[in-house]
This record gives sequence, structure tokens and C-alpha cells, in this order.
Amino acid sequence: MLVIPVIDIKDGRCVRVIQGLAESTEFYSESPIKIAKLLRKENFKTIHITDLDGAIFGNMKNAEVIREISKSVDIPIQLGGGIRNIETARWAIEELGVYRIVMGTAALTDHDLIKRFLGEFSSSKLVVCIDEKLNNVVMDGWINYADITPLDFAKTMESMGVKRVIYQDVTRVGNLSGPHIERLLEIAQNTKLKITSAGGISSYKDLRNVMDLEKLGVDSVMISRALYENQFPCQRIWRDIESKDTSLELPKVN
Repeated sequence: MLVIPVIDIKDGRCVRVIQGLAESTEFYSESPIKIAKLLRKENFKTIHITDLDGAIFGNMKNAEVIREISKSVDIPIQLGGGIRNIETARWAIEELGVYRIVMGTAALTDHDLIKRFLGEFSSSKLVVCIDEKLNNVVMDGWINYADITPLDFAKTMESMGVKRVIYQDVTRVGNLSGPHIERLLEIAQNTKLKITSAGGISSYKDLRNVMDLEKLGVDSVMISRALYENQFPCQRIWRDIESKDTSLELPKVN
């Protein structure tokens, strides 16, 4: 099971957003670049970055920070947020140096874009994000409903040639309430997609629950808050950096 750490960037800073509510944003660090380097130090094999400003407003406000992260670490960067046309997608791969892009809103509103991207790049360069709220896919930074169920959206993307999706229940994001196992199982059993689980992971127990679905195609998991707040026994990274860099202002956990 591949564990993918998440760096959410808003106004150039590393943050977390609880349940998709902008007013619940909490800042972790002034420097997403330092966070990326620390994650690489802990031997993570890839990093996911979300440009939250891009997800909401449709343009990549944090592009230069993302470029610096790509230059600073020697592992693949997966990027989502604000990628809604082929020019931006191409630019992110060729100019920002990211390995793979994530599309959510664009995949819902512009199927031709998905076809064009798959025609220009391989399917390994694209992940479609399925963000759910109450069995309805949401878009535009989790603000608007798309009037399609997660399973139907997954089937549509599969029929177009998409090979991998990220699934998350946005009501669980940032609150450590556990992943939506039933929905993951539903999508896995009814498609042949590779699935990355995101949102809600709080502990090793949650990881084990997702790992039980690995044989069905759920082969990776994205984690944010639980990593930042030392929810795993193996973590020593934050104890190390807290003593060396007070600017990170990471929370202490007893």
C-alpha cells in the first residue's frame, strides 16, 4: 500500500481544510517547500500537492511554490487544483515539472479535455478526483454539486480511458473520522479502476481497513492531518524539526 503525503497550499502556505469549509482552514507552515523536503527525508516515494486557490478560483496562484517543490525533491509530484484546460495541464507537466496531474471539476464539465489529454499524454499522467458529499459528486473546490453519483462518475471516466481515480468523502477530510470504506468497495467492485483513497485517515487501524481492499484495486492512500499531527507510532520527523525550526509551528501531540 503506497502512502502519499498531502501538501495543501493556500496563499503560499501549507494548510489543512476541515470538511471542505474555507473558514476551517488551519495553517501548518509558512514553507510548503520545507515540508516537501522533510517528507522526502522520511523516504516517502511521491507527494500530492493541492493548489487550494486554484481549486476554488480556477487559476494556479501557487505555481512558483509548486515549481520550487518539484526542483527541490527527487520524487514524483502529483498536482491538483485549478487544472481546467489542456494548456494548463501541459504547462504543469512540462514547465512546473510535476509527474502527474489531478482533474476534478474539469473532468465533470469538459469530457473533451479528458479525451485530448489522454490523446496527448499516457493515462499514467492523469488521475481523476471523485469528491463526494452525500452520494453526490461536488466540484469547484467542493462548493457545487454535479448531480452525479460517485459510482456513475467513476464508470463514465473508465469508459473514456481513465485508469486511476482518487476517491474522497469531503465530509471526512481533515477530521480524522476514517475513510468511506463502503463507497471505496462499491467503486472497486463495479469498475476495474485503480483507486487512491483520500480523506479521513486517522491511524494505523484506518490504513489496515483500506489495505483489506488492495486486492480489489485500492492500492494507495493519501494522508494529510494524521501525518502532520503524529498519529502514527513510527513518526519521529516532527519531533526532530520542532526543535530545529520554530517557524513550522507544528502542533504537539501527547
